[in-house]
Amino acid sequence: MTRTQLTATFVAIMFAGLLILAAAAVFTNDRTLRASLDSRLSTQAKAAAVFADVKRGKLAVDADDRAQFLGVLGPGSAGFVADGDGNVVLSSSANVLHVPAGAGDRETYFNAGSGERAVRAFASPVLRDGTRVGTIVVWRSSAYIGESDRNAAIAFAGAAVAIALLALVAAHFVTRRALEDAFSRQRRFTADASHELRAPLAVIRAEADLALRRDREPAEYRAAIQTIASEADRIESLIGDLLSAARAESRRLSRERVDAAGIVRRVSERLRPALAAKQGVVDVDVPADAYVLADQHALERAIMAVGHNAAQHVPKDGNVRMLVQRDGEWLEIDVRDDGPGFSDAALAHAFDRFWRESPGAAEGSGLGLAIAKSIVESLGGRIELSNGPQGGAQVRIRLPAAG
Repeated sequence: MTRTQLTATFVAIMFAGLLILAAAAVFTNDRTLRASLDSRLSTQAKAAAVFADVKRGKLAVDADDRAQFLGVLGPGSAGFVADGDGNVVLSSSANVLHVPAGAGDRETYFNAGSGERAVRAFASPVLRDGTRVGTIVVWRSSAYIGESDRNAAIAFAGAAVAIALLALVAAHFVTRRALEDAFSRQRRFTADASHELRAPLAVIRAEADLALRRDREPAEYRAAIQTIASEADRIESLIGDLLSAARAESRRLSRERVDAAGIVRRVSERLRPALAAKQGVVDVDVPADAYVLADQHALERAIMAVGHNAAQHVPKDGNVRMLVQRDGEWLEIDVRDDGPGFSDAALAHAFDRFWRESPGAAEGSGLGLAIAKSIVESLGGRIELSNGPQGGAQVRIRLPAAG
């Protein structure tokens, strides 16, 4: 039902948009044709008015004037000239068009007739030395405009229907695949999250049952509560990772000019305690000017996820190196460690949610690299895994550089 609704909504919106576009095109075509016709009538009327002579304050027309008047109008147009009393002194048509009252007192456009007999007319006063001595009226059929509008409307409507049908077919397959992928990811995500949450909840339930089964010494209660608190922290961390993964995947992150070198330095400081516990260090090599187009908080979380993964896998006395360098239009952020490197399975699945090298491993949620990948790709970059030539794992983040 959801797929049908999405498909119908998509096609309805597209069809409505096409109809609006068609209506706008027909309206524009109609306005253009009418403006062109009005301009032609005005030009003809003003040119023809020149050939009307004035004798003793009244219009007078001879044979030459008549020939010139007809020549200016040309085929398809008709007109007449009337004197100040309304008497027609010159006409190109046996049928004189009825002029609305007052139309000859100033330049006026008006319509007459309907259907195939529809005409567009222009009336203008004939002036001599600033005095109105008569009126000239020129008209031409406007039926072709209505016909053009109808033909354009039919053509656009047919095209809209054809495009809508094609969109219906395309949308059916696109929405089907998109929804199936979305539901598949949702089912997998829900199943994985349920699996990951089940273990700490089982420990909490077991510890609580044991503590309540019989009276115990204060030290035993304290140990049970510490275990419960530890598992609660693990659940809280896991939920935070799940929310971060969902946010990174569901939206495109904003991009602004941020200092990648400063972010790498901050992440390195946060990693120092973990490395110090293993008697290792974090080595940072960043240039003074290293800016990228990214969301600052999201990028720091991605780099922290990669750095935390490296710190987890280095052996005792192992080091982590964080390197930033420019490569053309890209900025590369490398995180390298002295650990055993990625196995073939890790290279293939390390970005999968909840994947861990050892299924029974207790450390980590298996979401760190997945979150980093989602964030980096949302920022228009990419992230790559590899093993260094001298051993050790290497994660490279490439992001669009900012000048």
